[in-house]
Amino acid sequence: MNKTLKKPGLTFNLIILLCLPFLHATAQHEKPVSRIYLEAGAGGGTFNSASADLGLKMIFKNKWSMNFSYKTMEMDPKNLPSDYQPETGYILLIPYTYTIQSKMDIISLTAGKHFVLGRNTWSTLEGGLSYVKGEKVNFQHAAQTSTSFIFIESTSSNYSTTKENKSTAGVMLQADINWAFASFMGLGAGVYANFNSVQSPIGFNIKLLVGKMGRVKKRKG
Repeated sequence: MNKTLKKPGLTFNLIILLCLPFLHATAQHEKPVSRIYLEAGAGGGTFNSASADLGLKMIFKNKWSMNFSYKTMEMDPKNLPSDYQPETGYILLIPYTYTIQSKMDIISLTAGKHFVLGRNTWSTLEGGLSYVKGEKVNFQHAAQTSTSFIFIESTSSNYSTTKENKSTAGVMLQADINWAFASFMGLGAGVYANFNSVQSPIGFNIKLLVGKMGRVKKRKG
């Protein structure tokens, strides 16, 4: 996932810059935002996917939530042939397997309901729209070949592949549960589904939260 994750900082800065005007406007009123925090996480899901996430979430007066997020992921293509055999081999007696994967980037704006579960635990249920940029993989049957040189040996896949970049709109649904273990930090876990014409992944993520947690102090006596 090196290529898809090579510029997460730029995307995260974009998220912050786009939200600054809104944060400035809400600052003019008396505490309309009860919680606001940055999210960074990773997870997996359908199509043997692996994902990384960055986002900014706001909770309004402990009732409603809004989230602006970026997700990057790699996964098996949805049209992977059932008889597909990946390239295999070994280098210096170390075996390897190279399986073709497709990449996808998703930028989403979602909103929904906030639920208080305890003094310092809460959940959100959200839905919204997303911009999706992903790869479509085309498969063509190919004869397998084997090569060998001293301590290197490989057998090619039984398919050759080409990739096309596709962009489309999608629908994002997500739910999470969170716990603030400090006034400025917490942990979260969630599930998501994105429906689009390129490929529709469903998965989970584990997140670190940093910001205003809205932590409630325990009452004495």
